[in-house]
Amino acid sequence: MKEQVEELFKECLSEATDEDLQIIKQLLEGVQRKCNRENGSIIGGIFAMDREMKDGHLEVSIPITPVTHNSLEIVHGGVTATLVDTAMGTLANMMLPEGYGAVTTNLNVHYLAPGVGEHLTAHAEIVHQGSKTIVVDGKVVNSDGKLVANSTGSFFIFKKKQ
Repeated sequence: MKEQVEELFKECLSEATDEDLQIIKQLLEGVQRKCNRENGSIIGGIFAMDREMKDGHLEVSIPITPVTHNSLEIVHGGVTATLVDTAMGTLANMMLPEGYGAVTTNLNVHYLAPGVGEHLTAHAEIVHQGSKTIVVDGKVVNSDGKLVANSTGSFFIFKKKQ
């Protein structure tokens, strides 16, 4: 496997543009962030997600780079959805007692403006926490503070296997 990866890496580098090199660098840094446990998932590492708890709600930010772009050179809607789902799901899981987890059962994303600027930040806040589900409100803003997306998510609570 290592030899296949090395060969593919050499092929990619041989004809890479500056943008391609930037993308390769971000992907490798993402793997490194996951290995160093700076992010809990490869997605969090590749998108360079940073999180911060503020006044009872969670913020998760990512830089806008060619890795996040669609063919129109704005943030891909799926990246925006992943960002807000991550923020809402992380907050839902943080609210649970030891031994419990929560997974997304429903995600609604209303896109309001293109993802442009230096970074996107998702804000998540608990709307309702019951014994079986948690409902979370999410908003995504760009680096200028413009609202990019408004979201809600429902999360099913389950007991983790020991």
